[in-house]
Amino acid sequence: MPDAADAQLQPGFSRQEYADMLWMQFKGLAAQLPDGGNDVTLSSGQYRRLLLSPEVGLYNRCAVYLRQDGVIVLQLRGTVNKMESWLENFYAGMVPATGSLQLSSDYRFDYRVASHPQATVHLGWLIGTGFLARSFTPVLDSLLAKGHQQWIVSGHSQGGALSFLVSSYLFYKYKGQYPQLRIKTYASAAPKPGNQYYAYDFEHHIGHQWGFRIVNSDDWVPETPVSLQTVADYNEVNPLISARATIRKQKLLTRIFLNTVYGKLERKSRKSAAKFRKYLGNKLYKFVAKSLPGYQPPVLASSMHYTTAGTPVVLMTNSAYKQRFAFDGKNYFVHHMLEPYLFLLDLYYPGTP
Repeated sequence: MPDAADAQLQPGFSRQEYADMLWMQFKGLAAQLPDGGNDVTLSSGQYRRLLLSPEVGLYNRCAVYLRQDGVIVLQLRGTVNKMESWLENFYAGMVPATGSLQLSSDYRFDYRVASHPQATVHLGWLIGTGFLARSFTPVLDSLLAKGHQQWIVSGHSQGGALSFLVSSYLFYKYKGQYPQLRIKTYASAAPKPGNQYYAYDFEHHIGHQWGFRIVNSDDWVPETPVSLQTVADYNEVNPLISARATIRKQKLLTRIFLNTVYGKLERKSRKSAAKFRKYLGNKLYKFVAKSLPGYQPPVLASSMHYTTAGTPVVLMTNSAYKQRFAFDGKNYFVHHMLEPYLFLLDLYYPGTP
């Protein structure tokens, strides 16, 4: 293996790197690699697995790989066929992007994944981030001490959502001490991780040519979670703030009509957001608490305005794709798995860097 200082992590979407990330997600998080060892040779070179974490929290798992050029890969597992793993996805109340979570009786997770005071993120995936951090942090600390400052963070589906939050967490945890640290993110088939202000923060600090959201255009998972934007979700400076004052200046009949319409729309959106928080946050807490003894629920943010993050790499489907990957009325994940993503990757990036 070359010295860590020789690591070559380049900006821009790389077909080879992304293909490697898909392999690691669907093959490289198993207890044993296909050849039974710790090394595997993929499109971008040879990788050595340094860590396979235990299953933690709500059935999360991660792996750390060292690429032959010194680049570190942190791979985050997606949803598995366990009730707790699905519960993490549906536990979708939002919390501030800076704070602290009591995840168990002996573990408090202090976190910062965005600096904007209005940034909020998905609680279930933040819990996953917190439990995984206990597994990967000691390994990354050791690798940093050896000079490894070029990292890829990746995952597919739930793992893709986690890759956003983990990348942000690592940026704020290490960038001040290691200004040369470079984080590249491949969030594959990822749901929406937080609100608009979180997305702004991610794209400012990690995005542009380094933070990618790869989406099959027929895949429904990246369209989740359910989102609702209210007047309170807009930037502080906006004309809706003074809507009531503007309405008061209108003629009587116009004023009555506009007050009625505006009032109904504003109240209904607030009530809908409150219901989302009730059922996707407070109600589901009871089930989460059974799986995580000692977990204490945080105060939920008022926002339920989820949005996408990262530079989009959209893999548009066509007639040939639809013929091969047809929905039969039951296979709801037909567009979400490894084979359809590889098919479209080969279609649009046929062996090019």
